[in-house]
Amino acid sequence: MRTRYYNPSKLEVSFAKAFEDLSPQLEDKLDEGEQVVDIESVHNADNPMVIFKLKDKEGDLHEVVVQIIQRPDTIVK
Repeated sequence: MRTRYYNPSKLEVSFAKAFEDLSPQLEDKLDEGEQVVDIESVHNADNPMVIFKLKDKEGDLHEVVVQIIQRPDTIVK
């Protein structure tokens, strides 16, 4: 399938949604005492994002941003 529109592409959006759905498995991989407290999704941005709000062992809050970027089809051969 040729991608005709990249801002965002359907593939980027579906991948971002899938990544968000995997959050329970991702949380299982964190160190003991660390947890995902919230997830914010921005699917309509040029490059969709999934923003994870995390709490560490000491109770401090952090954000980790996963941004999905699809390269143009002409690069992939």
